[in-house]
Amino acid sequence: MMCWTRAVKSLAAAGAFLSAAPAVWAQQGGVAGAVSAAAGNTGQENIVESTRKIVDWIIEMAVKYSFQVLAGIIILFAGWMVARYVARILQRFLSDRGVDITVAKFIVMVSKMIVMALALLLALGKFGVEIAPLIAGLSVVGFGTTFAMQGTLSNYVAGASLIFTKPFKVGDIIEVAGELGEVQDLTLPRTILKTVDGVTIFIPNKHIIGEVIQNYSELKRLDIKVGVSYKADLAKAIDVMRKVIAQDARVHDRTKPNLGISEFADSSVNIHARLRVKQADYYDTLFSLNKAIFDAFKANGVEIPFPQRDVHFFQHKP
Repeated sequence: MMCWTRAVKSLAAAGAFLSAAPAVWAQQGGVAGAVSAAAGNTGQENIVESTRKIVDWIIEMAVKYSFQVLAGIIILFAGWMVARYVARILQRFLSDRGVDITVAKFIVMVSKMIVMALALLLALGKFGVEIAPLIAGLSVVGFGTTFAMQGTLSNYVAGASLIFTKPFKVGDIIEVAGELGEVQDLTLPRTILKTVDGVTIFIPNKHIIGEVIQNYSELKRLDIKVGVSYKADLAKAIDVMRKVIAQDARVHDRTKPNLGISEFADSSVNIHARLRVKQADYYDTLFSLNKAIFDAFKANGVEIPFPQRDVHFFQHKP
């Protein structure tokens, strides 16, 4: 009986434990959820705090340096405007004084660069950059760069020499370094030529200094050779050629054309005309004058012979 009573009490205790277990687990689960919720709230607060600090720092920097940055930008813009104004005034002044266009372009470019460099230094000072250490650093960098870019810098030195010694100017027809053409532009690093065929050639200035330069000025020489018969009236043929050339407005009248007999060839007497034209008119003038001379010779009875050879046969009697 006592054993039975103990068994009943044990079963009752087990039932009470089972009935109370869900409440215990529910209570523990609620604690874990609360802990998790608390951890989530703490992470969000940290993010908000970090964002607030970043915004505060941005606002502080904007308030502290915004006026300096704005002043630097204004100085750069003002320097750019002043440089353009100075360049325009200098260009007009040098043009009125008849200064060579190449020298004028060089002076204008250097003046503009100086004004912009001064504006840049002032703007960097407003940005809070120390000017003296910067100049010292640039000097060291420039000294090292000089050795690394000797070939390139020699072009600039040669260009400066060409600009001030002026062996040629823009518009001249020159022959140098094996190239012949009209000077389109002369800059510090290079000289730009345009040939009679319309080909643009860029010659580094270091290849021009020390070379023989043939300067044909602004005009290109045009040679016209025509052969006439040995039976023709040579004085009449030369006079016809002179009149045809004089009627062409593209032939420069500053240099009087030279005409005369240049050669006694096998089948003809060759008349040579030497005149000057602008390079842009070279081929058009050559083609039109050849056609006009041919028509004029035909109209005036001046014969242009074909190549011919006289062959004589001799018979020897025994």
